[in-house]
Amino acid sequence: MALIEIRKLDYSVGGPLLLEGVELSLEARERVCVVGRNGAGKSTLLKLIDREIRPDDGEVRVSPGVVVARLAQEVPQGTHGTIFEVVAGALGDIGMLLAEYHHLSHHLVDDAAMRALSAVQARIEAANGWDLDRRVTQVLSRLELPEDDEFDSLSGGMKRRVLLARALVLDPDVLLLDEPTNHLDIEAIAWLEDFLRSFAGSVIFITHDRRFVRSLATRIIEIDRGALTSWPGD
Repeated sequence: MALIEIRKLDYSVGGPLLLEGVELSLEARERVCVVGRNGAGKSTLLKLIDREIRPDDGEVRVSPGVVVARLAQEVPQGTHGTIFEVVAGALGDIGMLLAEYHHLSHHLVDDAAMRALSAVQARIEAANGWDLDRRVTQVLSRLELPEDDEFDSLSGGMKRRVLLARALVLDPDVLLLDEPTNHLDIEAIAWLEDFLRSFAGSVIFITHDRRFVRSLATRIIEIDRGALTSWPGD
């Protein structure tokens, strides 16, 4: 069964249709590269799949239980804190509690801090949050990220890796990656290729890096004048 199905989708931005009559089905373990000229609607397609925006007509159907996570092209404004805090923040309220616990545990300067730590610990336990804490730690370890480093101090490539961790901590079945090699050096791109080959879920990605496409894509989709054309990857 398809993880994601798009049926007869139309989308416009206050004028002619940017995407028209789009049909797309994503199966398990596929790695699909979306190509097309600038402004063709590639990033828009990812936003539609992620339900950040809504189509004018048609539908995006995500199978029940399927988790979708997206790595945007640019670093979101207002992203601050330690690496642990940024990654855990993807988990919503429980992630914020985990980040607070992590911060307090490193700053036990007096009895008031101890009481605050105990209160946060009780709230995490009440929400069965320790499994998510382990997930954050495992993702950081897998991506070789130092949890206490400040996000603002990182290079562009390391920031992209942190944002990838933020997506992965959601334990997604589908990863949406918009220009994932931006700001990455050759070594980091090679690391990302190896990581995505071993990723158990499906991937839809946008890139202008032809070698990256040849290395990873099991299928290529081109957007041209609002329509999608699909063919197998190398």
